Amino acid sequence: MSDINAQVAEQAPRLFATVVTTGSGETTIIGWGMEFEDSAYMVTADGRNQYFLAEAENALMYIRSGPDVTPDLVFLDSRD
Repeated sequence: MSDINAQVAEQAPRLFATVVTTGSGETTIIGWGMEFEDSAYMVTADGRNQYFLAEAENALMYIRSGPDVTPDLVFLDSRD
């Protein structure tokens, strides 16, 4: 891999989805986001709202939930 490819790969944001799962097991994707080293960004799946966040986990604060709904953050890669 060239130096520029390695640099791009190293600095690429982590992609994530915000999802809700109901008690019956049905999962719905609510939004998509990118986590950077010092911040994060999320846009709702319908494109109507966007959020600039201090960290990716804060995206969960903008997801409506209820007693039978569990919000979650799902990263698309395997980085810890």
